[in-house]
Amino acid sequence: MTDMPNFGRLLREKNIIFVTLALCVLFYLISPRFLSLDNMSAISRQIVPIGLIALGQYFVVVSGNIDLSMGMGSVLFAIVLGVFFGLTGGVALGIVAVIVCSLALGFFNGVLVAKLKLPAFIVTLAMLFSAQGLSGLIIPRGQQIFLMGDFFRFIGAGKFMGLYWSFLFLVALFVLAYVVYNHTRWGAYVIAIGNSEENARLAGIDVDRVKIGVFMFSALCSGLAGIVLSSRMGFVQPGLDGNGLLLDGIAAIIIGGTLILGGRGTIGGAFWGLLFIGVINNALNLLNVEDVWHQVFKGAVILAALGANWLLWQSRQVEAH
Repeated sequence: MTDMPNFGRLLREKNIIFVTLALCVLFYLISPRFLSLDNMSAISRQIVPIGLIALGQYFVVVSGNIDLSMGMGSVLFAIVLGVFFGLTGGVALGIVAVIVCSLALGFFNGVLVAKLKLPAFIVTLAMLFSAQGLSGLIIPRGQQIFLMGDFFRFIGAGKFMGLYWSFLFLVALFVLAYVVYNHTRWGAYVIAIGNSEENARLAGIDVDRVKIGVFMFSALCSGLAGIVLSSRMGFVQPGLDGNGLLLDGIAAIIIGGTLILGGRGTIGGAFWGLLFIGVINNALNLLNVEDVWHQVFKGAVILAALGANWLLWQSRQVEAH
């Protein structure tokens, strides 16, 4: 008799998997081209920048915070890479500059939130506008820096056995994040802070240090997303849609079951949420749906996911009592 309740709980908690697979079947029936190898490969390439944003955002949200600067931050870091490439003709200094700048931005955000006790929403919203403004100052609107060379071709279009290297890199990062989140003290600290910051302090956890760490990791992921995005496009400009990346990344983790209030989520769920967003984006483009309806549809999906997550959280609270 215990198997049926367990099966029901599995359906509730893993519904994103079933929904994603069902959507794949539906879109295949509408357009058989959807499940072609070329299109599946295209999806895997398209979701990499979103996945990097989602992964960084995941740890911030589980800790009970949010980072709104990631999307425009990725555009700013892409421009930093482009400027160094234009000045030196090489890639190494640009990569180092992106890593240093992203970690510095994350550290700055983390200090403001952890040490000065400023709301993460306000701090990172301010950084969003600052990154957007700096991008326009470095490269005036309408201008571009083209990125050419073996490195950018490798990151943007390089393949191994039919799979893009950038996608394989993303999968490896998710696996590493899974190990860190589930099998290290740092992962346990992030969860503890998200559940109750005060209890975490009483348990001896250095809450400020962990908070600064999650914002630095988030910004680093933003920098990596900027590198991948610019390499895929072959140019950088301030008009890149960083906020679209941010919203898709947040949507992915929420749809994957991460509690927006913090303290709960799974890396696997975040990855399936990412696949869901990738499937939706690709299918809407394949079916020639207007861009404005993309946002309407995704907004409805996020709202439904939030409602489902809240109901699941409430059911768990009832079960716990």
